[in-house]
Amino acid sequence: MSYARFKLVPGPIDVDVFGWELTGDRETGESLIECHESFHPADENADIEAALDWADRIIGTRQNWIHTLVRGFDQWEAGTR
Repeated sequence: MSYARFKLVPGPIDVDVFGWELTGDRETGESLIECHESFHPADENADIEAALDWADRIIGTRQNWIHTLVRGFDQWEAGTR
């Protein structure tokens, strides 16, 4: 069974700070954990697009992101391991 290598999840990243958390494993085996405040708090679609672009830049390559719901919460997954 394959699992997503990278996950991008919206939610609180600090007290009263909403944003995005990117986690995953690079092919080198290095773990990746990065957070960023919301890009466009007033526009959900623009915020999602900006977060996906940011995640691609952090990872270093363009990913094919798939939107999923986990226990009713949004997240985006990319890559397999």
